[in-house]
Amino acid sequence: MRTRSYPLHIALTELGFAVGAFGCGLYDAPVWFAGLVSFAMLAYWSWTRRAILNRLRGAAWARGMAGAFVVLIAIQAGAYWLGLGIGASIS
Repeated sequence: MRTRSYPLHIALTELGFAVGAFGCGLYDAPVWFAGLVSFAMLAYWSWTRRAILNRLRGAAWARGMAGAFVVLIAIQAGAYWLGLGIGASIS
């Protein structure tokens, strides 16, 4: 059975994770909570890309996953840091 992709739905959900990390920083949530949000984002990303990732083998799979994880964690960390900065300037 072939699954359909919903790119807009997936993009909006991923945006929601970034907004969640931003909210963690804005309301000064503990870093472990922001890490939990980031882990959930990585799990969601892996699940939504499973059809493509299953086609890759060996080094191509490892490079793709490592590159994507670095970028996703950087986005999440940046959103958290931005939230911390804005939250500190408001209070």
